Parts: sequence; structure tokens; C-alpha cells
Amino acid sequence: MRASLRSIGLVVAGCVFVPNAAWAQYREYYIRGRVLDVQKQPISGVDVRLRDVATSRRYNMKTDKDGAFRFAGLPHGVYEATFIREGYGAKKDEWKFEAPQDTMQKVDVPDVVLVAESQAAEVQRLKESEGAIKEATDKIRAGDLDGAIALLEGLLIKNPKDTNALYFIGLSYVGKKMCKEAVAALTQVTEQTSKLPGAYFELGVCYRQLGDTAKALEAYEKHLELEPGNADSAYNSGLILFETNRIDEALARFESGLASRPDDPELLEMIGRCYINQGQFEKALGHLERARTASTDPKKVAFLDELIGTLKARAK
Repeated sequence: MRASLRSIGLVVAGCVFVPNAAWAQYREYYIRGRVLDVQKQPISGVDVRLRDVATSRRYNMKTDKDGAFRFAGLPHGVYEATFIREGYGAKKDEWKFEAPQDTMQKVDVPDVVLVAESQAAEVQRLKESEGAIKEATDKIRAGDLDGAIALLEGLLIKNPKDTNALYFIGLSYVGKKMCKEAVAALTQVTEQTSKLPGAYFELGVCYRQLGDTAKALEAYEKHLELEPGNADSAYNSGLILFETNRIDEALARFESGLASRPDDPELLEMIGRCYINQGQFEKALGHLERARTASTDPKKVAFLDELIGTLKARAK
């Protein structure tokens, strides 16, 4: 009898152990989360696949209209999670729920973000474009304008509206004095964005070289709206105004540039010449003498010395 009871006890003990282990194994974790797009909008119908790395046991479900998914009663373990939806790039993650649990453990996993394939392609295109733009700007700095143009033309074949490529090919055309080509490229830039105000400056340079001073002045004025007080635009537009005998407007333009660059010899000279036209010779002398002091060009110094001498003789 003692031997029989001992055997029965061992069997009963074994029967008690097995159900408890199975209960813990299959009722340990309650996992929930969401799948969103890059705009943080829910994506429904995403196939969420889990694979237990140790056992290769698999669990699958799809997200609902709110992009939500739930796995109730997962055993502890390490899981490979895969998220698949047509039109989106697949995403993989690893979830580690290795600690055994006596009761159900609720876990909210971080939001999973899927990128649309079209967006991923655009991101890749932008990366390639950025690399090519950097290479092109290096060529421009090195004086290899033809090399830069060839590289940028390749970009524009793929995307004719690439603003950066249009801007830098426009700069390259300006450098080669191909003004008509530069105007065509830079005009597209200004039509697409106001974030590259330098395009208006270069248009002013090109229109001036093409003899269209009205459009040149318009371009410089637009540049000054976007970059008030820009000394170069103030000087160039001031010259056009001076040459068309709009002396008061020219003086105002030169003075606005001088406020940004107080020791610019060319601005000082032109202010002096405006004062000469207005008959204000003392003011003219003051600015011309400052221009002469600031100038490092021997020919310009000689010209200013002569002009200053003439004014002083006239004053006597």
C-alpha cells in the first residue's frame, strides 16, 4: 500500500505541474499598438506578422480602421515583428518579452510608422539630387562651369522642376555669360520659390547685360524686397537709376547700400557723384574723399584724386 500511494502521489504531482506551465505559457502578454503613416494618420489593413524566434511559432492579424492591432495571450519570448501593406515599404522590428509572467502583462508598443513607396522613392531621389548638387557647387567654385552644367543637366532630365538644379545651372550660365539660358533657368526658380532671392539678383545682372534695364531694375527691386539693404543690389540698381538721370532715386538706393556697407568705396563714389549732380559740392567732396581713402585700386585712386582736385578748384 505504501508503495502504491507513493506512485499515485508522483503521478498527481506531475498532473498538477503541467497545466500550470501551459497556462503561464499561453496567457502571459497582451500586446497592442498602432500603425501610422508619416503624417501620423492610421493605416488599416496592415498585415502584422509575429514569429517567435526560439520556436518559430507564428501569429498574424491585420490592423483595424484606426490602424490598431492587438495580440492577447502571447507566451514570453523574443518576437520578430513584420508589418506589410501594399503601397508601403515593409518594416521589421524585434520585440523582447522574455520575462515569464504569472498574470497577463499589458504592453503598449510604440507607434509603427510606414512610409509610402512613392515617398520612399522621392526621399531617395532627393538624396541623389543633394549629392549631385554638392558636386556641382564644388565644380562651380573650382571654375569648372562646363562640368557643373553637364551634371545639372542630368538632374534636370530626371526632374525638370528641380529648383536647386535650376538655380545652380543658372549661376553657371551667368558665369559663362550665357544670359538667355540663365534667364530661362532663373525665371523658373523665381516662379517656384522665394527662398532663393539670389535668383533675382542674377536675373538683374543678366537683363542688364542683355540691355533690358527695365527688367534688370525690376529684378533688383524684387531682390531688395527679399533682402533689404543688400549692398550689391543697391549699387547695381542705383547705377541704372543714375544712368537714366533719376538722381534722387539713385542717391537713396546708394545710401541704403552704404548703411549695410559703410566703407564701400564704390557706393561712396556714386553718392559723391549724385551730390555733384545736385550741386551739393561739399557733401560730394566728403564722400569722394572717403571713397579715395577706402579704395585700393590705383586707377580708381587716380580718378578720384583728379575728381576731388577739380571740385576743390571749382570751389575756389
